[in-house]
Amino acid sequence: MTVVSWLSLLASSGGFAGGSYFLKRYADLGSLADLGCAFAIFALSNLIYVNVLAKGLGQGAAMSSMTHLILMTIIGITAFGERLNYHQVGGLMFALCSIWLFASSTQSVTS
Repeated sequence: MTVVSWLSLLASSGGFAGGSYFLKRYADLGSLADLGCAFAIFALSNLIYVNVLAKGLGQGAAMSSMTHLILMTIIGITAFGERLNYHQVGGLMFALCSIWLFASSTQSVTS
């Protein structure tokens, strides 16, 4: 994967995480401004994600899902005080390993 592809994937996943943050705030506070921000961020993130998929990066879908899982967990812990049990920490470790394996496989194919 190229640097632009990695940045697009990171921007898309970060956007999904940001949109989810505003959606959670809307659920807690009921502010329509939070709902509008969530929709706008989700729309932009989806456009970026479609660009990633259009480049033929099928593994981007799996990597994006795992990155989104990790980012949402970090937001849950830092912003909302969520606590993780051992099973959830194990799941995060598998997510990190899957991202590493996908990245390693694309580097060995292009080399």
